[in-house]
Amino acid sequence: MSEQQNTKNNEQQDIRVHVSPELDYSYRDVANIFVGTGDVTFEFGNHHRSMPGHVTIANRIVMSVANAYDFQVRLQKALVDAQKQIQRSLQGNKE
Repeated sequence: MSEQQNTKNNEQQDIRVHVSPELDYSYRDVANIFVGTGDVTFEFGNHHRSMPGHVTIANRIVMSVANAYDFQVRLQKALVDAQKQIQRSLQGNKE
């Protein structure tokens, strides 16, 4: 089953997002960020459990600086919203 969402970007254009039912989910416990003159590179990987001190980078994502700023703002909002929801949930459990 596919998901469709209406989203708006900085130019306020309507965009339809299709999420493939075959979308891969990957757990990553390492993240690196490199900022260049025109782009930002995110690297994601995992620590080796059998070889302490070793990491394998599995994904590299490159974004424009403007898109990275937009991503940062949206990620911050999502984390704040999640924290508020957790606090409400914990307060509800105390009562």
